[in-house]
Amino acid sequence: MSDGKVQALIEWMYAQRTLGEKAGLDNMRALCAALGHPERALRAVHVAGTNGKGSVCAFLERALRENRLKTGLYTSPYLMRYNERVRLSGLPIPDEALLRSGERVRAAAGAVARHGFKPTTFELGTALAFCAFEEAGVDIAVIETGIGGRLDPTNVIAPEVSVIATIGYDHMDLLGDTLGDIAREKAGILKPGTPAAFYPGTLDARAALDEAARSLGIRVARCEDYPMVGLAHDPYGSHFDIELPALGHLDVRVNLPGAHQAENARLALAALSLLRRQGWALDPRAIEAGLERTVWPGRLEWAEPGLLLDGAHNPQGARALAGYLQSFFKDQPIVLLTGMMKDKQPEAYADVLAPLADRAVATSVDWPRAMDAGALAALYRARGVRAESCPAVAEALERTRKLAATEGGVAVVAGSLYLIGAVRALLRPNRGNFDEYFDFA
Repeated sequence: MSDGKVQALIEWMYAQRTLGEKAGLDNMRALCAALGHPERALRAVHVAGTNGKGSVCAFLERALRENRLKTGLYTSPYLMRYNERVRLSGLPIPDEALLRSGERVRAAAGAVARHGFKPTTFELGTALAFCAFEEAGVDIAVIETGIGGRLDPTNVIAPEVSVIATIGYDHMDLLGDTLGDIAREKAGILKPGTPAAFYPGTLDARAALDEAARSLGIRVARCEDYPMVGLAHDPYGSHFDIELPALGHLDVRVNLPGAHQAENARLALAALSLLRRQGWALDPRAIEAGLERTVWPGRLEWAEPGLLLDGAHNPQGARALAGYLQSFFKDQPIVLLTGMMKDKQPEAYADVLAPLADRAVATSVDWPRAMDAGALAALYRARGVRAESCPAVAEALERTRKLAATEGGVAVVAGSLYLIGAVRALLRPNRGNFDEYFDFA
């Protein structure tokens, strides 16, 4: 199957960013109906949240796969290629399968357009994933929301378990000005009769989630009810013991760095406990192995000695990155390479990381919402950091490595997952497959 056909399909989907019109869930429902309702064939876990939901999805998928289940995984955005957004048993969807499902979606989009529906890029991608999972006959899919929950295109599924990760300030123009308002939008994925797992959160967010759960009369697993005993962190991950209903005692090793990843793993475990109570035959030892083997590139990832990549893209993510750096590298100079989207609160982001950065190099990725490199550098200079701009990512990476070597410090790349993807492509330009980026064990 030609790469040209796949690229043309992807370009067509992205062209709908300016042509498509969001109309609640009407577009998605019409699109699914035209496709014969592939979403109804799915048994799934549905995951919403502001930060960490991708990592939670990765933990869930790997633990389910370790239990010999055929899995689907739908996440966004991607690092290297669009195929990463739709995975089958851990592998990015092959071009041939992507094209088959994509052309099926294109035909359905044409059909619904005649009735006034104009699906958006994300709606088309979501429908493509549903078709791919149906065609592959997955046993269970892990589905990550895009923005919000209540009106998110993924919210046409009827999941086995709903999961809500951390709630923070993001997309406030769409979701609301308070954590309670944002939590209520995320809680829109909750369904009557479907149990849910909740991450520990602020009082406002917790109250909103609990209220939504009570109104639906659903069982809830709250992470704070399951203490992590003997929790210990190192630069490369965490270890803890935990006792959960239906799973019993687990001895957990997580090889994703950062204290927040231990919390994300705990949320995944709470969801897996609910799945087992729903009748899924899950082996606790296989779950332990799955969490230990989970790989999630671009999140506190050591790409090479002295070069850390982290897709922390908003102030909440920046705080998690800052906590990690202060825990393990507070005595080493930090050289920050950053590139951000204009709508991700760059000023608040700089407030968090500027106190830790000895030097900063600002760049700009090739993306419509990307912030100008000069303007980003100015934010760090205004906060007392020696900052410079290098608009080209390749030049910025070279400059950052040189500064880190001169300072005898650590180079940290953070600000946007699109930046992480661009840097990874530069680090391994000749890779023709994904073996170096994903866990296929």
